[in-house]
Amino acid sequence: NPATIELLGPVRRKPDGTGKFHRSQLKLPSELNGIQRRFARYGIHPEAFAEQIARNRPDAVFIASGMTYWYRGLIEAIEVCRSIWPDVPVIMGGVYASLMSGHCKSVCGPDYIAAGSMITGSGEALSESGLGLNEFLSRASLPGIALAAGSGPLDASCWTDAAVLRLNDGCPMNCGYCASRSLCGGFTKGRPELAFNRLRHLSETRGTRNFAFYDDALLFDSDRSFIPFLRQVIDYSRSTGVNFNFYTPNAMHIRYMTIETAELMKMAGFQEVRLGFESSSPEFHCEYDNKYSEPGFHNTVKMLSEAGFSREQIIVYILAGLPGQQASEVEDTIRFASGRGLSLSVSEFSPVPGSPMWPDCVENCRFPIEDEPLFHNNSFFPMEWKDFSREDMQRLKTLSKQHL
Repeated sequence: NPATIELLGPVRRKPDGTGKFHRSQLKLPSELNGIQRRFARYGIHPEAFAEQIARNRPDAVFIASGMTYWYRGLIEAIEVCRSIWPDVPVIMGGVYASLMSGHCKSVCGPDYIAAGSMITGSGEALSESGLGLNEFLSRASLPGIALAAGSGPLDASCWTDAAVLRLNDGCPMNCGYCASRSLCGGFTKGRPELAFNRLRHLSETRGTRNFAFYDDALLFDSDRSFIPFLRQVIDYSRSTGVNFNFYTPNAMHIRYMTIETAELMKMAGFQEVRLGFESSSPEFHCEYDNKYSEPGFHNTVKMLSEAGFSREQIIVYILAGLPGQQASEVEDTIRFASGRGLSLSVSEFSPVPGSPMWPDCVENCRFPIEDEPLFHNNSFFPMEWKDFSREDMQRLKTLSKQHL
């Protein structure tokens, strides 16, 4: 945002469209008194935000929430909106609003909460609000529809070098550490042509070349969704000479990779493949997700290598810091994956309301996570215990960056 840049200076950006957010240090909330941490706002400055939304009076204000421990930003956003348009209803949806709707209603105070995805829950809630949104909801009933026709509130000053795509909604699995089932109710296949239309529109109108997928299950039912999308991208690139770079910050399911998918991903321009490996322990997967086998893992890595992905482009996520997890298990996993020449990313566990594991987290956490979402942040290491300390976590993260 130009006004934010004027206030805070430019942010650092990389050629692939990633980079830093603007950061403004804030006073530590009273809930965190005694904890040696810094507290900051990331993103647009409130003055710049107020300037933007004051330009046109809206019929309704939609606020999307992300991680539960970001809720302080939502309070600030609502306060700014109501200071300018006090009689305009505020509707909040997204992850935090869905998983902690009671906390959201009492602490943030939106007029309406649209829980769940646009497909599974928001439609009914918003229809009941009486705001005349039925026509909009009928057009937004499938994944991939957002901005497919080229309309939307994107700020060209911020969103030209990279964009987000989402092909499907939800996930067919119900892993112990994930709340996708609570949010989406299951898996809903999207329409690949809508996702492709969004890509083409952003490419032709704004020159966007970098795209990140935020699907929970991009490879599931790929014959009817992901593969048709990839073929459209490849045909478009061949006919226009325009090439794209794709990224997958959300992990992909190892079991659903095929050689056809791997080859098409490489041809379409995928720069990396991030795999939801989590652990080399069979007991881990038997207890939490049932989505891994050692032969399947080796076969997936082999297919990706044969498709042309280097070992550096194959990144495996390792989940660390779960309730009762031992540091030695994570170390074994790091050594197992590193020994195959793959890039590693240690993902620090955050307790997630609505996940099957949540009651166990509440019972064993040293912080009051049921009442204060700030403590869901993995920077606090909420599930630290005698067999997995903060020092262990730092040691393992350092170990994961070494070539063993």
